[in-house]
Amino acid sequence: MGASQVKGVEQRAQSQDSRDEILKAAMHLFANRGFHETSMSEVAREARVSKALIFWHFKTKEELFVAVLNRLLEPYFIDFAEEAGALDERAQIQKLVEFYLLFVRDNVSSVRFFLAQMLQDQHLSESLNEQVLRLYGGYRNLLVELIARSQEKGICTRRFAPEAATGFLLSALNGLLIEYLFMGAKAVDPEGAVAMVGEWLFGDSPETSPAGGNPAA
Repeated sequence: MGASQVKGVEQRAQSQDSRDEILKAAMHLFANRGFHETSMSEVAREARVSKALIFWHFKTKEELFVAVLNRLLEPYFIDFAEEAGALDERAQIQKLVEFYLLFVRDNVSSVRFFLAQMLQDQHLSESLNEQVLRLYGGYRNLLVELIARSQEKGICTRRFAPEAATGFLLSALNGLLIEYLFMGAKAVDPEGAVAMVGEWLFGDSPETSPAGGNPAA
């Protein structure tokens, strides 16, 4: 590798490091101060970079906001992608449910903030809605595909079409999201939710469900 190539690698690494610092700073400020109350200058001070560098990475504050959302969601998609290859359809469905609820549980303040921004700011909500709907659509399509394959293999109830079963499951998950926002630690835990999904989709009994435990205990 020549000197120019080494320099290029170093510059890309520095660029990625600076982007990471900007995202960390923005995540902290957005969550604690709000979108409108946070300026790009404040993000620059928090990240210890120039304001010009922020605009080099992100053209607008809205683009930075969406990048923060992606950063929050990224670990869950990566974890699922790494585990999915070794899991059957049933286990993948249960893992998707678990990841959804773990994300909500671990990021309650951020989820509450994002929802508030989407409801209050029409300009921001257009770009944010597009991003969220793309992620949500991908999650929904994956569930439809997994439930359909489970039905074909006879391991999942065939009483409902895959699209209908997915719609009902997502309605339940979104209801649990609201439960977390209002009830916090009193909300249904991810393990219990996975057990309920197993009982509804796969016919598990509470006594034999791996995640459900023994209700008589």
